[in-house]
Amino acid sequence: MSIELIFIISLWAIALLLAGFSISQEIKTRQLRGRISRLVRAKVMEEEEQVLTEFEDEEMKMSLPNRLFRALFLPLVQRFSRLIPQVGAPLKATEELLVMAGYPLGLTPSDVMGLRLVLTLLGVFLGSLLPIILNPFFPAIASPLNLAIFVGILAIAGFLGPIFWLRRAANLRRRRILRQLPDMLDLITLSIEAGLAFDGAVYEATRRFKGPLSDELKRALREVNLGKTRSQALRDMAERVKLEDISLLVSAVHQSETLGSPLSDALKALSTELRKKRLRMIREQIAKLPVKLIFPLVLFIFPTLFIVILGPAVVQLTQTGLGGG
Repeated sequence: MSIELIFIISLWAIALLLAGFSISQEIKTRQLRGRISRLVRAKVMEEEEQVLTEFEDEEMKMSLPNRLFRALFLPLVQRFSRLIPQVGAPLKATEELLVMAGYPLGLTPSDVMGLRLVLTLLGVFLGSLLPIILNPFFPAIASPLNLAIFVGILAIAGFLGPIFWLRRAANLRRRRILRQLPDMLDLITLSIEAGLAFDGAVYEATRRFKGPLSDELKRALREVNLGKTRSQALRDMAERVKLEDISLLVSAVHQSETLGSPLSDALKALSTELRKKRLRMIREQIAKLPVKLIFPLVLFIFPTLFIVILGPAVVQLTQTGLGGG
């Protein structure tokens, strides 16, 4: 056998080995891609099922009137909301109120504007119908002036009612955040002292606490995972909540990151200061109680006491004829 033939056979053998090796690597790569795609698909399905479960849990936690509102009244509100321009200062102010209130009932700013329009029209209808209903009992009430008064009052109430409701919901939510903040800071401080990073400590705290503060911190963590800086996510949270104590927390975290000071010490000092502040607020509320009790005492309790104490004496004087002959 000649050298040229041996060389050609060797080249063919090397080519076949390389082809077999490349084919096997391609098969392994495709198998690995298949496993990864299955894992990713399973993870996505698991996350979707978790989101769906959380949504169903939130739906089940709602009261019956809230669920009836979302099922029956909200579609009507959304139809009317299309008639309102989606720009302007009122829409922006409504969005700020919704953010502070935590988007109750899942309403959007356009939904709130549509709700105001629906309630205004409903107030006009009820205001025009009420004098007709009351006319058999009060004949003088069915005058044009009274009709205009009823229509105006109910229309104004329907127009301003959702805004007052949103402000009340926002104030209640902010008070819940203030009550929960010191305990949340204590748990975050303990987790940091135990060796966790700030994000891990916040995650553990949000797992153990439920409420609006936990929801806001979860949203901040999601924004950090999506690429936003931690300081920016916390500043956005403070902007949404609009609370001085949350701004102090954001400033403490930012200062610790900038200067390199221990974050646990700053959070511990902030938690102590917030507890003192809450104690001062409780004492102020206690100090205001005597003033607030004057009105129920004068209107309800004192007349009842006078009737109980002086009533038998008046009856006795009347029976004996000494009360006026």
